[in-house]
Amino acid sequence: MATSAETAHPQPGAETTSGADTPFLTPARLRLFGIGAAVLVVAAAAIWFVMESGKRKEAFAAQALEQARATAEQGNMADAVQQFERVVESYGGTGAAYEATIGMAQARLVAGQTELAISTLEEFVGRNPPATYASPAYGLLGTGYENVRRYGDAVTAYQKAADLATVDYLKAILLLDAGRAARANDQPDAARSIYERVIAEYGETAARSEAEVRLAELTAKPA
Repeated sequence: MATSAETAHPQPGAETTSGADTPFLTPARLRLFGIGAAVLVVAAAAIWFVMESGKRKEAFAAQALEQARATAEQGNMADAVQQFERVVESYGGTGAAYEATIGMAQARLVAGQTELAISTLEEFVGRNPPATYASPAYGLLGTGYENVRRYGDAVTAYQKAADLATVDYLKAILLLDAGRAARANDQPDAARSIYERVIAEYGETAARSEAEVRLAELTAKPA
């Protein structure tokens, strides 16, 4: 039979059934809070490290991209292509890598390597890059198709580029390119529709004047 002293003072480690008599910050709970705080600190440190690593990667990628562009501006397209390729391989997933792919294709177009440029761009847009990069890629792809007289494909590429562009002026310019390719592909009705769209939707841009001239050429009756 327990004494009154034993009842009033439970043995160490014994649990009490009264919630009111149980302190909130028990040793077990303090240990849990300590573990939780440590986990949060580790998680925060990991997030910070990832963010800082990402920033450094973007910075290095941007620097390498600028070096490749400088090489291209000097007219050394072969070296520029190699440098753009290194950016893509070393910094995949960064904005600079996307831009490097476009720069590589552009350098190949300038160097007369049209088929290689087309292959690069087709593979690139096939991976569904962000619209910011997909639009100029489709625009260059249209140029490549025109260079090899694939005018129907050029129309499609230019229209896709226009749809993805976010600036009205660029949309209008790309549609003018699509209209030119449609005329080269002997599609006067398609060209007329494209020029009419430029006038109707982008009449506030400088492209309207050219669209009106091209439309007049299409509608003029032979003398």
